[in-house]
Amino acid sequence: MYPWLYDAAEFRNHAGERVLEIGCGTGSDLLQFAKHGAVAVGIDITPEHLRLARERVGQLAEVREAEATALPFPNESFDYVYSHGVLHHIEAPRRVVDEIFRVLKPGGRFNIHVYARWSYFTLSRILKHGRNWRLWFENSRDPVHIDFYTKRNLRRLFSPAQLQIEKYEFRRAPFLASMFGFFLVAKGTRPVRGDEAGADQTTQ
Repeated sequence: MYPWLYDAAEFRNHAGERVLEIGCGTGSDLLQFAKHGAVAVGIDITPEHLRLARERVGQLAEVREAEATALPFPNESFDYVYSHGVLHHIEAPRRVVDEIFRVLKPGGRFNIHVYARWSYFTLSRILKHGRNWRLWFENSRDPVHIDFYTKRNLRRLFSPAQLQIEKYEFRRAPFLASMFGFFLVAKGTRPVRGDEAGADQTTQ
């Protein structure tokens, strides 16, 4: 569905590493990590997603029911944490970030994809649907929590980690995706514990 995703997600780059996918859905991305040699674990909260994901990945990966805000894993148990299109639906995103930092090993990396606040898609929905534009981002018309991110508030959310952020997904003109793309892809490394403690003190 997204031609850019294979490289942006780094499916090929984590052979032999423990990889956690937060919000694995029906297991499509999780399977790619597993096929390329990762020790892959996916979590989700939707029963049908869990069933389909287990059916798709078979014995190649582990699928567990769990909340992103309370990951059922020991500290420092993963080399890489990945999540596509999930964090922007969570009402307490900093709790998810703290859990990501907790389960990552020292030097472990994360790769998080969220909706961009400024994109061709948000603009088109505003122009077409007016004040109800937020109801037209998902397949269902039922109200759902959605946050839209800028590079600035993503960096604030993941502080004190340093982020590399790129924009993707503008099918009509891929060469303009860096300006008008629909997804922000944020990559970074778990901060050292001293940095995390300093950040906690400055936010209290």
